[in-house]
Amino acid sequence: MRKNVRNLLLQGLAAVVLAGGALGAVNATGDEANASTKPGAHGTTGKNSAFTGVWPKLKNGSKGTDVLTAQHLLAARGYAVTPDKVYGPKTAAAVATFQKRAGLKADGVIGPKTWSKLTARTVTRGDRGHVVKAVQVQLGVKADGVYGKGTQAAVAAFQTKKNLRGDGVVGPKTWNALITGSIAAKPKQVVRGYSLQFAKNHKHPTYSKLSLIRDGKVLKSWRAGSGMGSKDECASKKGWLPSGTYRVQSHLTNRDGDAIDGYAIQLPDKPCKPKSGKKPVTRTQLFIHSEMNRYGGQGKDNPNRDDSDRWEGPNDYKSLGCIKLTPTDIKDLFKRLDQARWPKNLTLYVH
Repeated sequence: MRKNVRNLLLQGLAAVVLAGGALGAVNATGDEANASTKPGAHGTTGKNSAFTGVWPKLKNGSKGTDVLTAQHLLAARGYAVTPDKVYGPKTAAAVATFQKRAGLKADGVIGPKTWSKLTARTVTRGDRGHVVKAVQVQLGVKADGVYGKGTQAAVAAFQTKKNLRGDGVVGPKTWNALITGSIAAKPKQVVRGYSLQFAKNHKHPTYSKLSLIRDGKVLKSWRAGSGMGSKDECASKKGWLPSGTYRVQSHLTNRDGDAIDGYAIQLPDKPCKPKSGKKPVTRTQLFIHSEMNRYGGQGKDNPNRDDSDRWEGPNDYKSLGCIKLTPTDIKDLFKRLDQARWPKNLTLYVH
């Protein structure tokens, strides 16, 4: 028994080391789990860097820039795919072949492990071809396949914006930031005790992260969402939860409100100054919550209606400006904070 416990502890320690300072994967297994990258590679931050964003899942029928990027990466490895932004049968077949050769489950679906293998290439000035185009389409610059001075400058500017080392070289962290939209937090002093951190993913909002942290170490991270599609932090009842710090005011497992019931953590009102020069506004009714009834269970399923007391799928990560978790995840968060006896002055950091 002691040996098994020791082995489990060692495995957990190894997982933390391999994460390279990231905040951990979001409740996922297999190809849905985040692949870690080694610290010190091109485009990385120091050991206190923040989370690695959640890779987008691509499958037959997917469309857009991320599909085009994947197609260029496949073409760069010699696979006969047409970069057209459409994930069709030929792309799926090429992905399955690539996965088989890479020792992954050959299901033709691109998840984090497949992304990690596809982007396991360092791209720098002087390189040419489809791998360069994969970088350029994510940057939104002319995709001519030539990694010249202009592309290098665009990469360096992107890295600086994301708090990565602005060396103009695309390595693991830069690939991840390009494709997931994740933002690495600047190294800062370790917060002692328990705290919460919400990391926004502007490119894939419903794949943002809420993490429970103790003495600077992540205990658990959960997939989370905020806002109704607007990235405006000052947009009442639809924008992101404003960045900054929040001192948790209260927590309930049986809240009975107009729109928020059951498990809920209440946050203080937050002043917000619009970028357009308009008068400052104050965001109110801010919570960390889910969709459930006042008793913590699930309400009745009403067909063809979005039920506020029932979790019906990924679309429910959207909120009126709060932070939302699945019912299972918010109960897990409460359980962990119950065990910690709900520390006084519990603070949420939003970036």
